[in-house]
Amino acid sequence: MRMWNKTVRNGVPVAVLAVTAGGCSVGPGSPDGWRYLRTGDVAVAHPKSWRETGTGAVLKDAHGRTDGALTVRPAGNSARSPAGTAAEPAEPAERARPAEPAEPAEPADARKDTLVLDGHRARVFNYARPAPDGRPAAYVDVQVQDRDGRPLLIHAWVVTGADHDPTLLPEIVNSVYFSPRSRRLP
Repeated sequence: MRMWNKTVRNGVPVAVLAVTAGGCSVGPGSPDGWRYLRTGDVAVAHPKSWRETGTGAVLKDAHGRTDGALTVRPAGNSARSPAGTAAEPAEPAERARPAEPAEPAEPADARKDTLVLDGHRARVFNYARPAPDGRPAAYVDVQVQDRDGRPLLIHAWVVTGADHDPTLLPEIVNSVYFSPRSRRLP
């Protein structure tokens, strides 16, 4: 009995080290079953139920309404669609509309944090705004620099009150991964 306890006690750190060193199937900080949106050297995970677009990923409800969106773009670029949605292929009427001014980088009422994401210092802003269709939504903006020092903005939002995990946005933030140039993500 005493020998078994010593083996278990000594074996636990080895097992934890082996699991940690082995990594996970999706990537650091990502829940199982998520996929990565890759943009250059930066990757951000999202649930499989989200549909990838040319510039991000969107979550549609059963009625076709957008319940959430994720985009990754160079900071300072006004490519974010009106009301902060992930840019999808524009309808002909939308193409004719003049570009709207970029949203402020730091919403005045945002909760601000500084985190280290995969070794990179990032500024994170959490705030609430209406979704494009007027429903209440939670937003997160992550300002970070890529490995070459270029500023990036990771922008995600999800409708509040819908049937979504409340940790969805923090999980997206925790999934940010800077891939080495010589290694491909799973």
